[in-house]
Amino acid sequence: MIDWVTAILPCKHDPSRLIDGLIYSYDALGNQQWMVEKKLSIEGSFSSKVQIKSHDNFHIWISGNPTKFLQGHNIFGSNDLLHLMGLFFDELLKQDIGLCPDPFQYNKIKDGEYQLTRVDVNESWHLDNKKDVLAWIRAVGSTAYMKHRGAGQFSGDTAYFGKNSRRWSLKCYSKGHELSAKGHRLPKELMIPELLEYADKALRIEAVIRSMELKRLGLDYASNWDIDTATMLLRSYLDNLEMSDVYMLKDDVLDSLPMRLRMVYQSWLNGDDLKQIMTKPTFYRVRKQLEKYGVDIATATPKEKTNVVPLVRYLKAEPVGIPDWAYEKKLVA
Repeated sequence: MIDWVTAILPCKHDPSRLIDGLIYSYDALGNQQWMVEKKLSIEGSFSSKVQIKSHDNFHIWISGNPTKFLQGHNIFGSNDLLHLMGLFFDELLKQDIGLCPDPFQYNKIKDGEYQLTRVDVNESWHLDNKKDVLAWIRAVGSTAYMKHRGAGQFSGDTAYFGKNSRRWSLKCYSKGHELSAKGHRLPKELMIPELLEYADKALRIEAVIRSMELKRLGLDYASNWDIDTATMLLRSYLDNLEMSDVYMLKDDVLDSLPMRLRMVYQSWLNGDDLKQIMTKPTFYRVRKQLEKYGVDIATATPKEKTNVVPLVRYLKAEPVGIPDWAYEKKLVA
């Protein structure tokens, strides 16, 4: 699902209509140092807002969640960036904010001929309940390792990988848990049992892709996206996530291990940093040998080895996508 877009769209407009006030700074003597125009916030469905400002005489800058703007929720939504942004722009034109694109500009927006500086994409996987979702996130945050991003870090109940990266980052969170937080609650009109149940079971994994990465991938223009691009991007980042589905080997398997592998496994289970103990070639050779048993010594062992939700199993399954009833209830843009 496309969950956030920051873009520069070709559109004639009245710059004075896209200002929501001014912020001034003065020095101790009362001399003005600088002035900043505040971005205009526009309300969509159910008061979901996006920000907009003038970029230059012929372009506007927009940033926000087009899915939530159109649907009133982002529990599920479209992967079709061009279609979504086309619908979003049509809704913007209904606002009395001085937008007046000529036919050429309008067609460019519909064809995706505009620049992207940030896009967030995500998918959801269903676990049995919210408790299992939170357990999975705790497990992946404390044990998984991402190539070029390192170990995960927690903020609240969200696990992040590469949180402060200038290129891209990944985060894992419970959609049901998020809906209970201030500012994320569903409007009363959307508090329907099917939607709430879907969210409670949803493990959400989201990639935040910023300008430098979009340019590197040749995806900094919307016309280069198709309906499969979002899924392809997220999967490529998930492929960098290293995690083990086995933490405690059964006794018979343990007995079958060569003594040297058994000693390495025991050290890893005790929480030793094997990268500091072994030479690099030895570490990666032994790691490859133990991976045959479902153990990855590059990841940390969980502090609590009981009630661990299997990590890899869920991500090998297909994301849940949009349910049929969502179209029947007109919950999809």
